[in-house]
Amino acid sequence: MSQIEEVLKRALAREKASRKAAEEILEAKSAELYEVNLKLKAANAELQTSYSKTSSQLQGVFENIVDAYVIMDLWGNILKMNNAAVDLLGFESTKDSSNLMSMVLPKELKKVQKSFKKLLNEGSLTDFKIQILTNKKDIKFVHINASIIYENEQAVGAQGIVRDITLESAYQEVVEAERQKYRNIIANMNLGLVEVNNDDEILMVNQRFVEMSGYSEKELLGSRAAELFEADKEKVIEIENKRRLDGISNSYELKIVNKMKELRYWLISGAPNYNVKGEVIGSIGIHLDITEFKNLELQKEILLKKLEKSNDELQEYAHIVSHDLKSPLRSIDALVTWLREDNKDKFDEVSFHNINLIQITLEKMEQLITDVLIYSSVTEDTDKKADVDLDELVSGLLEILYIPEHVEVSVKVKLPVVKGFKPKLQQLFQNLISNAIKFIDKEEGRVEISMKESAQYYEFSVGDNGIGIEKQFHDKIFKIFHTLNKSKESTGVGLSIVKKIVELHGGEIRLESELGKGTIFYFTLKK
Repeated sequence: MSQIEEVLKRALAREKASRKAAEEILEAKSAELYEVNLKLKAANAELQTSYSKTSSQLQGVFENIVDAYVIMDLWGNILKMNNAAVDLLGFESTKDSSNLMSMVLPKELKKVQKSFKKLLNEGSLTDFKIQILTNKKDIKFVHINASIIYENEQAVGAQGIVRDITLESAYQEVVEAERQKYRNIIANMNLGLVEVNNDDEILMVNQRFVEMSGYSEKELLGSRAAELFEADKEKVIEIENKRRLDGISNSYELKIVNKMKELRYWLISGAPNYNVKGEVIGSIGIHLDITEFKNLELQKEILLKKLEKSNDELQEYAHIVSHDLKSPLRSIDALVTWLREDNKDKFDEVSFHNINLIQITLEKMEQLITDVLIYSSVTEDTDKKADVDLDELVSGLLEILYIPEHVEVSVKVKLPVVKGFKPKLQQLFQNLISNAIKFIDKEEGRVEISMKESAQYYEFSVGDNGIGIEKQFHDKIFKIFHTLNKSKESTGVGLSIVKKIVELHGGEIRLESELGKGTIFYFTLKK
């Protein structure tokens, strides 16, 4: 064998050995790879099961979420949505498709474009509110929270939760409108408004209070009201603030000194201010400047005192004048009587007639003086006001009054007990009854007294079937010294006294009358 053949033989042997070793290694690797493949299959099966379970759970959440949930591409086309989104956006089912940008109202378009740009840059968008036009052409106000969907770090779409806040928005608009309305009222009302805390520190004032106090809003806020305005030594503000802590609301007057050192009077209505837990955190006060009213009240008191003094002097004067006037009248009457008796054999009929006229005139003058005195004395005296049984009062009057045989006076109902001045009420009924009897011209005269009741008043009536009064005189007969006839009994003061007594008791008087058929006087007395 040649040397070359020997080398070839050895090379073939080594190759054979290497191939066998490679086959053994390959066989071992194949077995190992088989084991790995089995493990991969098992892991894949487990992953698939887990994915299916998770996907099912996510799908359940997606479908049952209360708010609308929408997935869209970067151009606004809807890729997926839940049932809540179907209802909100006006679709028929979750399989419907549309472009969300088409639902944006024209006035909202720029706002949406700007927000979408922010979403792409930042990856999320929160608390975004816009109006949209749904697929059913309804305008909705919605609140959106959105985020970008990424794949291989590239934006491929967006997802968002959309909540319908149409009713909430409408409610907020109404609340804000109401709030603004009351802000305007508070700012422009003619009442000063102040809010203080439990330490009497001013927290809020309106413009009217600034004007009333003379201080600026900056000067008032944080200051203590009592230190700024208190003029009374009684520390009224401090006392009232303690009442607020006890939950007491009330109104009170306060004398204050403003920034200009002017003395003013305020009427304050205060109420406790509560927090959401029901705890008193201060008080709110409404202030009305009553300085002018107070000054008028003081002037009124001065005038009333002067008037009271004048009335007393007038009463005294009336009594003096009455006495001074009646005294010469009685002297004249006595002289005329003596003249008649001394010359009864000398005077003729004409002279006696004239003497009679003188005596009649004297009697009328004396009655007039008496009536004027009564009229001037009809003034209020609350110390003598008491319960008066009118049924008993009228019954007593009918026993002492002169009632002709042809006249019947009847009381149709039981008369009540009223609070008043008995002598004056007696004068009232006496004048009306006597007046009715006096002017009856029928053969069968009737005077009827009746009464009906209302919530606050008793209304009485005194009616007759006498001569009646023409309508043109209905108002005039209540004026002093006005009489419709020239009889010696009439002085023209009686009905003036009646009217004054009725008004003294807080009532009113009126009449209904027809000439020839009679008259009814109606008057009211407070209960």
